[in-house]
Amino acid sequence: MGLFTLCCYNRAMKNRFITRNPLIYLFMMGLFSLPVSAELVADLYETVVPVSDQGAGERLRAMRIGLGKVLVKVTGDSQVLSNINTTEDFSNAERYVTEYGYISYQNPGLTQSSSSPSIGMSLSFDEASINRLLRQNQLQIWPSDRPGLLVWLVIDDPVNGKSFVSSETMPKSVEALKVLMGDRGAPLISPLLDLQDRQTLSPESAWNFNSAALAAATKRYNTESWLALRFYRSSTGQWRGARLLNLNGDDNLRSIEADSLSGLMRKVVPEVIDSLASRYAYIPKSVNEELLVQIENINDYKTFNQVTTYLASLEVVHRLTVDYVDADRVGLRLFVEGEVPLLLDALGRDQRMTAMVDISTPMPAPEITAPPSGVASSEVTVPSSEINELSPETHAPLIRAPSSIKSYRFRWGGQ
Repeated sequence: MGLFTLCCYNRAMKNRFITRNPLIYLFMMGLFSLPVSAELVADLYETVVPVSDQGAGERLRAMRIGLGKVLVKVTGDSQVLSNINTTEDFSNAERYVTEYGYISYQNPGLTQSSSSPSIGMSLSFDEASINRLLRQNQLQIWPSDRPGLLVWLVIDDPVNGKSFVSSETMPKSVEALKVLMGDRGAPLISPLLDLQDRQTLSPESAWNFNSAALAAATKRYNTESWLALRFYRSSTGQWRGARLLNLNGDDNLRSIEADSLSGLMRKVVPEVIDSLASRYAYIPKSVNEELLVQIENINDYKTFNQVTTYLASLEVVHRLTVDYVDADRVGLRLFVEGEVPLLLDALGRDQRMTAMVDISTPMPAPEITAPPSGVASSEVTVPSSEINELSPETHAPLIRAPSSIKSYRFRWGGQ
């Protein structure tokens, strides 16, 4: 019997509702630790590769290309293939594939040479094998809890002047942008371009990269990152423009040009997403850092399951175990394979998690009673009762756990 079983036993002894409901009691007694498996961007390990036929040679070629696309998507690094010894892995790319099939496929932005649709090979890759490959080569991982990127597009047309681009005005261009972002596993936020947007941000202001106006218009979309892209077609037929990328308040301006509008998009998206991913990606550590996190407002098993499932879905959390259960408080030990600030940043972006930092009185140590008969005392780990006063930090440690384990306290407000 593990630690969480003991904690559930302790709480059940204090909560007659649980003891009168055998199903809930057995559910809680059956949980010991929770492995990480869930992901928030659902198609990170899936891709589509155009093929000319369904022959064996073309199938193997598509699998090799698909493996490369998935590695770029999972790492967030468009240059990842230059940082890995691909000879052996790509010559046997089929061993990473769990499922494949053929679909009708048209590459956005490219003119089709035939009236019949092209063929695409839909591929699904094994998540565990891909992640093992990344760890073996010490490559970065961009967690699937990915912030959305709001994109403002403005075109200067010789006839109509400057105007916003939308799926109504230029559907092929917007669709091409969606596909390029999707290939990188980057959530795209398209502005509504309604009356509120247009009152806050005019096409002229967006064209001039008015940072204050862009930031004000972006505020309603609850995102930390936005991209403003302006483009026009020169008299020679060349597409030219510039883009302003804002990541957490930091601006980065760059000019671009290409032979076509789709080519311009293909230049912008890779380097923009590389910059975005670098803010949130991490290289897995060989030794996990241990944290103690207390979550309050956990009043039933459904809420407990929501919290633990959410935390387990974060890639930076290698695994978690339950340390104690006391009243509406649950203590969790998180074993983190990336940088702790990345975890705290992810928790801060989730509106259901509120950091408890403004506490006037210290929290008493959770009550751990004697284990039931038959449980060896060596299986019981009692958290330290030594408590520190809160420091005025955004994520202030609350309890000083044994050794140098960092501790944090949050309140859950999800439904």
